Amino acid sequence: MKELNLKGTQLNTPENSMLSLSWLVDPDTKFAPHKWKTDVVCPHGEASQKLGDDLDSLMVQLKKAIKAAYPEKTNEELKEFIKWNTLPYSWGPYLDKDGNKRKGFPDDNYLVIRTNKKTHKPDGTPNGAPYIFDNRQQEPLNDTQKEKYIKIGPCTTAEVALYVFPYHKDVGSGLAITPSAINIKNFIAFGKQDNTAEGWGFKQDVAPQEETGAPSKNDFDF
Repeated sequence: MKELNLKGTQLNTPENSMLSLSWLVDPDTKFAPHKWKTDVVCPHGEASQKLGDDLDSLMVQLKKAIKAAYPEKTNEELKEFIKWNTLPYSWGPYLDKDGNKRKGFPDDNYLVIRTNKKTHKPDGTPNGAPYIFDNRQQEPLNDTQKEKYIKIGPCTTAEVALYVFPYHKDVGSGLAITPSAINIKNFIAFGKQDNTAEGWGFKQDVAPQEETGAPSKNDFDF
């Protein structure tokens, strides 16, 4: 495969996006390679439609870059030559492995984004964990503060700063999406999905505390 000059970009999800199957403090170590990961489920709306369009645009740019890199190949030859991996995003209901709608996600037209970040680079160098923010402060949470979010329940709402990068490799071509930073809005502990303030009809208004430091929420457009 030819090496292409491909660049990644940051895209942010809507503030009302919901998290599911989240391993954002401790990585998922059940299978190698170990990863931090979460599914981001965005309700249909203007913001999620724009995000979906931006992702589609990145795929179009990748296809144009690949076509330009192989001018000697016809479109039919490229179809045979290029292996396209499954896209990590899709529109539709949010389903489990058996094809049933997951509890708490009743709609039929979500933008579902599957994200992950490996704990180590190919050369063995450790990667940094995703930054986690919440309504308590402007700076990322420290290790002690993050313990609260080890078990994030489905339907926790958050805005997620995604790092999206195209790739063209022997194993296939496509888009990879990693969770760079997560700004948690309404936290639901795992197993407590039905016992929240919102579930009882309460409206919570938690004012953030301003603190200095870097990186901050502003670095991720939160």
